[in-house]
Amino acid sequence: MSGVLDDWIYNSPPWLSSSVFVLAGIVGSGLVLVVLTRLVSVGTREAHNEYTLFTVTNMAVLYAVLLAFIAIAAWEALSKAAEVARTEASIVEDVYFDAQGLEDKRLMIELQTALRHYLQAVVDREWPAQQAGRISDAAEPALRQIRLTLAAFKPATSGDAVLMQEMLHSLNELYNARHARLEAAGGHIPSSVWWVIGFLGVLTVGFAALAGMRSLLVHFVMLAGFTSTIVIVVSLIVQLDFPFRGEISVSAEPFRQALEHAGHD
Repeated sequence: MSGVLDDWIYNSPPWLSSSVFVLAGIVGSGLVLVVLTRLVSVGTREAHNEYTLFTVTNMAVLYAVLLAFIAIAAWEALSKAAEVARTEASIVEDVYFDAQGLEDKRLMIELQTALRHYLQAVVDREWPAQQAGRISDAAEPALRQIRLTLAAFKPATSGDAVLMQEMLHSLNELYNARHARLEAAGGHIPSSVWWVIGFLGVLTVGFAALAGMRSLLVHFVMLAGFTSTIVIVVSLIVQLDFPFRGEISVSAEPFRQALEHAGHD
C-alpha cells in the first residue's frame, strides 16, 4: 500500500476505514455483476449453475483458509511485538533499581540518569516515529552511554563487582529486546501477499457474480453480502499489519510506567 493510503488508514478510526472499504467493495462487485450480466445471458449462466457454484464454493473455502492463516500470523506478530516491548521496559526498570545497590553513588546517579533519558527518548521520540511507520534511533545514544559507563567502571568491592556483572548481562538482554522491537516495527505483510489477497478476492467475487439468478436485485444483495464479509476480514488484517500503528497496536504504556516508577524511586 502507498504511504498516503497507509497514513489515512492508520490515522482514521477502524470503523471509518473499514466502512469505506466495504462500500468500495460493494460498488465494485455491483459493477462486476452488471458487466457480466450484459456479457453472459441469464440462460447461459443458469445452464452452468452447478459448475459455477461448485467452483465458487471451493474457491471461497481456499480463500477463507488463506485469510485465516494470514490473520493468525498478523495477530501473533502483534502479540509478539507487545511482549517484546514489555520485556524491554521491564529490563530497563530492573537495571534502574539494581543500580541503587551500588556503593559508588556517583555511578548510580549517572546510570539512573541515562536510563531515564533512554525511557524518555523511547516514549517521546521513538514511539511517535513507530506510529508514523518510521524507525527512530533516538534512544540509541542513551543506551550507548549506559554501556560505556558500565564498561569503564572499576568495582572496588565484591558486591559492586557482582552487581556490575548482573547489570552487564541485563544490558545485553536490553540490546536484544530493543533490536527485536525495532525489527517488529519495520515488519509487515509483504506486498506480494497483498497482491495475492486482492487477486483471489476479485476472482472469487467474479465467479460468484456468474451464478445464474433471475432477479438481478437478489443477486446483487447476495453478492454484496459475500463481498462485505471478505472486505471486513481483509480490513482486520490491514489493521493488524503494522504492530505499532493504528488503534489496534502495541502501547507505549510499559515504558511510561517504567519512567513513572523511575521518577518516584
